[in-house]
Amino acid sequence: MGKFFTLIILLILSSNLITAQDSIIEHPIEKGESVYSISKKYGVTMEAIFELNPGSEDVIYAGNTLRVPNSSNSNTSSSSSAVITDTKIQNYKVKRGETKSGLSRRFGVSIAQLEQQNPHIISMLQAGHIINIDKTLQVKQTVNEGEHLVVKGETLWGISKRYGVSLDQLINANADNLSEYLQIGQILRIPDKNEKVTTEGEYLVKRGDTKFSLAKRFNMSIAELEEKNPHIVKMLMAGHVLDISKSDDSLVTVDPEQEEEEEVEVAEGNNTLEETTPIENEETTPVEETVTETDTTSTTETKAYKNYVIEPQETLYGLSKKAGMTIEEFTELNPKLLDGVIAGDIIKMPINPTEETVDSNPEIVETTDNNTNTETDTNTTTETELKNRNEALYTNLDTSGTSGLYFYTPFSGKELSSPELREKMLNKNVDNYKYLDFFQGAQIAIDSALSLSINFDITVIKESNINSQLEIESSYTKNALLVPFLKQGATLPKITSNQSIAIIDIESNLPSTDNKIYKSIPSENFQKTETLNYIANKNANVIVVSELDEPTNKTLILNKIPEAKFLKVDNAGFFKEQDLQEALDKNKLNFVTLDSKKTILFLNSTTSLMSKLSEYNIQLALIDSSLIPEENEVSDMRYRVLKLVFPTAIDQKNTKLTSDFETKYESLFEIKPSRYAILGYNITLDVLLRLSQNQDFENTINEIKSEHSHVKFDYKKTSNTLYSNSSLFLMQYDSNNGMIELEKDK
Repeated sequence: MGKFFTLIILLILSSNLITAQDSIIEHPIEKGESVYSISKKYGVTMEAIFELNPGSEDVIYAGNTLRVPNSSNSNTSSSSSAVITDTKIQNYKVKRGETKSGLSRRFGVSIAQLEQQNPHIISMLQAGHIINIDKTLQVKQTVNEGEHLVVKGETLWGISKRYGVSLDQLINANADNLSEYLQIGQILRIPDKNEKVTTEGEYLVKRGDTKFSLAKRFNMSIAELEEKNPHIVKMLMAGHVLDISKSDDSLVTVDPEQEEEEEVEVAEGNNTLEETTPIENEETTPVEETVTETDTTSTTETKAYKNYVIEPQETLYGLSKKAGMTIEEFTELNPKLLDGVIAGDIIKMPINPTEETVDSNPEIVETTDNNTNTETDTNTTTETELKNRNEALYTNLDTSGTSGLYFYTPFSGKELSSPELREKMLNKNVDNYKYLDFFQGAQIAIDSALSLSINFDITVIKESNINSQLEIESSYTKNALLVPFLKQGATLPKITSNQSIAIIDIESNLPSTDNKIYKSIPSENFQKTETLNYIANKNANVIVVSELDEPTNKTLILNKIPEAKFLKVDNAGFFKEQDLQEALDKNKLNFVTLDSKKTILFLNSTTSLMSKLSEYNIQLALIDSSLIPEENEVSDMRYRVLKLVFPTAIDQKNTKLTSDFETKYESLFEIKPSRYAILGYNITLDVLLRLSQNQDFENTINEIKSEHSHVKFDYKKTSNTLYSNSSLFLMQYDSNNGMIELEKDK
């Protein structure tokens, strides 16, 4: 009986196989062909080919065979009959794991458009649903009084200003309706200007807040915070209103001597800097002399404390080790240390420190419901991988000395540490968000450096407090000044210092000065040159597309590729068909580079190029990453189909190292790290490691290459006082899911 049953199954499988083979064409892949061109040749979709050929979404090779569904066969599945164009999506079959948000970004439509044209998905999107979209149809939205319909290009900040309400009021009014991205077609409720955001005993969560920092600020454990506010257990989001009221028996006594001190601003006249200002995002309340720790992350025994005078050169890590406590526990006992470790200050120190060994790699990690540190293994792996990549930096760390780290930005230390002052700065200028993001990334780097027992003092210099000269009086022989994103037209004041100081240019385009300047990001000209070198070595037919008579980069391109052709389009980005036909070469790879920042030119030019892929081997290249349209303006399907090549200073491959940092950042700040946050982490960590070597900073630049989560550093001397990072990534869109790094020609 068993054998008979097996035979029946084999017969059924054989029958299905024969049927399937009748509906499949075996296509031998020729040089220069792509999945897109093959799909057009047979009149089927790329998705249908991907289903039959796992891995073809990543790469196909000339000489191999590709299985193509027979479009004339009536048994083709609905998923294989999907048609996706720039204006329509027909018969798209939803796959497991897909979301409305993901589909809206993939197809370049709003969720409102998606739902209005497919009402069967409004209540829930399910695998197997068939989606049809006509992008030319406008969303029919009924907007009532007191509501606002989001259109392309709008931001929450801009909408709040339009209606004269605060950003917090707008976020609070729409807390349950906001996701990671503001959606075109989304309807927001506009609160009354006089509407109170919170009442006494409540707190409105702001961008950058974390459960850990809020628990410390309001003197409760994370478990207590979540118990009072169950809506934040899964995720804390900006706009959430928290119950922070405390019962009478949980109130603590504030020590008047430990009230928060006013920040010492830069003195008028010589602008000498003497005080260290904080980078922390928390404000905490000091506790009594004798405390009983109740947080599940702290010890539960009652301890007695004595006054302790901080000595010169002592650090937060060293003090916490002396106390037999973690940095987290020690700063909870002495909140003023969050504002910096200042010699002569009086702090609390346990009379009988515990004998427990302090973790040599302390990390501030949110406590989960079961009180397990879910990030420990990930962080350890990340640190280990970083050390392996940067052996020259990690094996020669000198932790006996202290260095000075300075930041030159629109913020003061007090504005960075106070949520209220931060909000004022952000409302004053939305451009300040990138500085805040940079500091949040830098904070993770600072924590990593502290875990390595590196000693340093941090000073934040507010730009507006400095006139024509900045005089830095440092107690340390090694110092670095980080200057991120100096506004166009602004100049760095003349810098004088009693000690050696390295100036780190972070996309500020600083001119050469008497001080040593280190440009941490490869210049635009370097990025263009490296990309042109790559193209020049491909023996390709190179076509430059621009709407200008004289393209911006024409001279640079001709120096590298003298035979390059220049093709002009009209202001809408349309070619003359005959001109494009004459410029393309059927016998060569055609590298087409767009020399324009107009999105409409990008859209219309790439549409014309994709229509020629069945006849020509075409690849798109942008020699400047700033020419890539903004996210959500153009579907990245175009990039993948045309195998876009572009330069970037930031690694965009989804590696374990990059994802570890991004996961950690998101867990701390409840938002994905921006480009500015990534630079803040990578550059700050690299500078701190170089300051802590047993040689001077310039020697490390000359001798040591380094690589962190997203950025590589390989500095080359370009003049007596100027060094530039010469390490960049040349990327190519190569698959349905991501990018690959190309090998640059030497």
